[in-house]
Amino acid sequence: MNRPKITKEQRKAAMRDVMYAYKAQLVAKGKHIFASRHEILGVLDEEYDEFKAKVHDNATDTDVIDELLDIIVAAVHGIASIKTGKTDW
Repeated sequence: MNRPKITKEQRKAAMRDVMYAYKAQLVAKGKHIFASRHEILGVLDEEYDEFKAKVHDNATDTDVIDELLDIIVAAVHGIASIKTGKTDW
């Protein structure tokens, strides 16, 4: 398969988008940890469902990207929460 390649600049731009989205979520929702792995799963499930809905609705690229960023931010926050050693279960 001869697919186009993602450039270094495009990868950097995507990672900047992730950082901006994460910072925005911290401002909007606070810096508290997820209490458990089950809470992390619940948030990821909800974000994934929203992503699927946008794809099935043929939403704009911007709307789909926003949903992907929500998934990434939830996953990163889940990792950070677990690494605190304070998630209950």
